[in-house]
Amino acid sequence: MDEGNDEELAPLVDGLSGALCILILVSVVFMLSSSDLLTASENEGLKIRESYVYLDKNMISYNTAISLSSSDLYQVRKKIIDSDKKVLILYGAVSEKIDNNEEKNTYNLLRFYSSLNLPSDIEVKFKTGNVEKCAQNLSCIYWELE
Repeated sequence: MDEGNDEELAPLVDGLSGALCILILVSVVFMLSSSDLLTASENEGLKIRESYVYLDKNMISYNTAISLSSSDLYQVRKKIIDSDKKVLILYGAVSEKIDNNEEKNTYNLLRFYSSLNLPSDIEVKFKTGNVEKCAQNLSCIYWELE
Protein backbone atom coordinates (compact mmCIF):
# COMPACT_ATOMS: atom_id res chain seq x y z
CA MET A 1 0.00 0.00 0.00
CA ASP A 2 1.02 3.52 -0.57
CA GLU A 3 1.94 5.40 2.62
CA GLY A 4 0.90 8.71 1.08
CA ASN A 5 -2.66 7.45 0.85
CA ASP A 6 -2.75 6.76 4.61
CA GLU A 7 -1.55 10.27 5.37
CA GLU A 8 -4.28 11.78 3.21
CA LEU A 9 -6.99 9.77 5.03
CA ALA A 10 -5.77 10.55 8.56
CA PRO A 11 -7.54 13.95 8.88
CA LEU A 12 -10.77 12.42 7.56
CA VAL A 13 -10.64 9.59 10.10
CA ASP A 14 -9.88 12.06 12.91
CA GLY A 15 -12.84 14.23 11.91
CA LEU A 16 -15.24 11.30 11.73
CA SER A 17 -14.18 9.92 15.13
CA GLY A 18 -14.56 13.38 16.69
CA ALA A 19 -18.04 13.76 15.19
CA LEU A 20 -19.01 10.33 16.52
CA CYS A 21 -17.85 11.27 20.03
CA ILE A 22 -19.89 14.48 19.93
CA LEU A 23 -22.96 12.59 18.70
CA ILE A 24 -22.68 10.09 21.56
CA LEU A 25 -22.20 12.88 24.12
CA VAL A 26 -25.23 14.81 22.89
CA SER A 27 -27.35 11.64 22.94
CA VAL A 28 -26.37 10.86 26.53
CA VAL A 29 -27.14 14.42 27.65
CA PHE A 30 -30.61 14.28 26.07
CA MET A 31 -31.36 10.91 27.62
CA LEU A 32 -30.37 12.09 31.11
CA SER A 33 -32.21 15.40 30.85
CA SER A 34 -35.42 13.75 29.69
CA SER A 35 -35.51 11.28 32.55
CA ASP A 36 -37.68 12.27 35.51
CA LEU A 37 -36.03 9.60 37.66
CA LEU A 38 -32.85 11.62 38.03
CA THR A 39 -32.62 14.61 40.30
CA ALA A 40 -29.74 16.92 40.98
CA SER A 41 -28.47 17.13 44.50
CA GLU A 42 -26.13 19.77 45.78
CA ASN A 43 -22.92 17.86 46.49
CA GLU A 44 -23.69 14.38 45.26
CA GLY A 45 -24.08 14.91 41.51
CA LEU A 46 -26.96 12.99 39.97
CA LYS A 47 -28.93 10.41 41.89
CA ILE A 48 -32.03 8.39 41.16
CA ARG A 49 -35.21 9.82 42.61
CA GLU A 50 -36.87 7.06 44.52
CA SER A 51 -39.77 8.70 46.35
CA TYR A 52 -42.73 10.67 45.07
CA VAL A 53 -45.03 12.68 47.33
CA TYR A 54 -48.74 13.00 46.49
CA LEU A 55 -50.07 15.47 49.06
CA ASP A 56 -53.58 15.40 47.61
CA LYS A 57 -53.75 11.63 48.27
CA ASN A 58 -51.74 11.74 51.54
CA MET A 59 -49.35 9.24 50.01
CA ILE A 60 -45.66 8.70 49.31
CA SER A 61 -44.67 6.05 46.81
CA TYR A 62 -41.15 4.68 46.56
CA ASN A 63 -39.19 1.83 45.04
CA THR A 64 -36.62 0.56 47.52
CA ALA A 65 -36.24 2.86 50.51
CA ILE A 66 -37.99 6.11 51.22
CA SER A 67 -35.86 9.16 50.50
CA LEU A 68 -37.46 12.56 50.73
CA SER A 69 -36.01 15.99 50.15
CA SER A 70 -36.20 18.54 52.93
CA SER A 71 -38.81 20.42 50.89
CA ASP A 72 -41.01 17.29 50.63
CA LEU A 73 -40.67 16.63 54.35
CA TYR A 74 -41.57 20.23 55.16
CA GLN A 75 -44.72 20.10 53.02
CA VAL A 76 -45.90 16.81 54.54
CA ARG A 77 -45.15 17.99 58.09
CA LYS A 78 -46.92 21.30 57.48
CA LYS A 79 -50.01 19.54 56.11
CA ILE A 80 -50.18 17.24 59.14
CA ILE A 81 -49.69 20.01 61.70
CA ASP A 82 -52.04 22.47 59.94
CA SER A 83 -54.85 19.91 60.02
CA ASP A 84 -55.20 20.43 63.81
CA LYS A 85 -55.89 16.70 64.20
CA LYS A 86 -54.22 14.94 67.10
CA VAL A 87 -54.02 11.36 65.79
CA LEU A 88 -51.93 10.38 62.77
CA ILE A 89 -52.29 6.86 61.39
CA LEU A 90 -49.39 5.82 59.15
CA TYR A 91 -50.01 2.91 56.80
CA GLY A 92 -47.05 1.15 55.24
CA ALA A 93 -47.52 -1.12 52.26
CA VAL A 94 -44.79 -3.21 50.63
CA SER A 95 -45.48 -5.83 47.98
CA GLU A 96 -44.97 -9.47 48.89
CA LYS A 97 -42.79 -9.71 45.76
CA ILE A 98 -40.06 -7.87 47.67
CA ASP A 99 -37.74 -9.91 49.89
CA ASN A 100 -38.07 -9.14 53.61
CA ASN A 101 -41.09 -6.97 52.88
CA GLU A 102 -42.24 -6.76 56.52
CA GLU A 103 -38.84 -5.60 57.76
CA LYS A 104 -38.53 -3.07 54.94
CA ASN A 105 -42.03 -1.79 55.67
CA THR A 106 -41.17 -1.29 59.35
CA TYR A 107 -37.87 0.40 58.48
CA ASN A 108 -39.47 2.83 56.01
CA LEU A 109 -42.35 3.70 58.36
CA LEU A 110 -39.97 4.45 61.23
CA ARG A 111 -37.61 6.38 58.98
CA PHE A 112 -40.48 8.51 57.66
CA TYR A 113 -41.86 9.11 61.16
CA SER A 114 -38.49 10.11 62.60
CA SER A 115 -37.81 12.42 59.64
CA LEU A 116 -41.08 14.27 60.21
CA ASN A 117 -40.05 15.36 63.71
CA LEU A 118 -43.67 15.93 64.77
CA PRO A 119 -44.72 17.72 67.96
CA SER A 120 -45.28 15.49 70.98
CA ASP A 121 -49.01 16.26 71.18
CA ILE A 122 -49.69 14.30 67.95
CA GLU A 123 -50.31 10.61 68.62
CA VAL A 124 -48.97 8.32 65.90
CA LYS A 125 -50.26 4.84 65.11
CA PHE A 126 -48.61 2.44 62.68
CA LYS A 127 -50.62 -0.02 60.58
CA THR A 128 -50.05 -2.35 57.67
CA GLY A 129 -51.47 -0.82 54.51
CA ASN A 130 -52.96 -2.11 51.29
CA VAL A 131 -50.48 -2.48 48.41
CA GLU A 132 -53.22 -1.79 45.87
CA LYS A 133 -53.19 1.87 46.95
CA CYS A 134 -49.56 2.15 45.82
CA ALA A 135 -50.54 2.40 42.13
CA GLN A 136 -47.60 1.51 39.88
CA ASN A 137 -44.99 1.29 42.64
CA LEU A 138 -44.39 -1.75 44.82
CA SER A 139 -44.20 0.27 48.05
CA CYS A 140 -45.93 3.25 49.58
CA ILE A 141 -46.77 5.03 52.80
CA TYR A 142 -50.09 6.77 53.24
CA TRP A 143 -51.74 8.40 56.22
CA GLU A 144 -55.02 9.44 57.79
CA LEU A 145 -55.67 12.14 60.34
CA GLU A 146 -58.28 11.86 63.09
